[in-house]
Amino acid sequence: MSVRLPSRPRGFTLLELILVMILIFTLAGVVMPRFSDTFPSLQLRTSADRLLSWLRKARAEAALTGVRYRLVLDTKAKKFWLAFEAQPWKDPGRFQTLEGAWTPETLPDSVTLETLEGLDQDPDQADRKVLEFRPDGTSSDATIVLGGAKGEKRTLKVVGATSKVSIEAPPDQP
Repeated sequence: MSVRLPSRPRGFTLLELILVMILIFTLAGVVMPRFSDTFPSLQLRTSADRLLSWLRKARAEAALTGVRYRLVLDTKAKKFWLAFEAQPWKDPGRFQTLEGAWTPETLPDSVTLETLEGLDQDPDQADRKVLEFRPDGTSSDATIVLGGAKGEKRTLKVVGATSKVSIEAPPDQP
């Protein structure tokens, strides 16, 4: 005579379901940012956010290090980067490109530099505009307007007296 043990009900345990959900959310978190750049409106928002972070980095570094920092915008190549005055006492006015994680970035094809008000002409190159942040926490008043493929816009404002940087979205746009 053989004794049959009761069989385990078929299905998934709560632990197995939780592990599968963690795996799915992790994969989605890795994959979704790669797809977000394919949508023009997301490209505009992402570009404005990146430019905002670069402006804030330049402002903070100028105040922390005591040297002038510049955001450089190459209008022809649609690139931007940070430069700093490496030796202000030895070689004033000579700026070096910031290295490391802040290497030059290129704007997506669907994003345009529509307006660059308050930025100075780069003396070295006609296609470049610069916005300088001084160690005393000031800069020039500036407005940078980025345009998208569908006519949407994002406006970045810099208040010169405080170098406060912000993004202003038009009221009729998200």
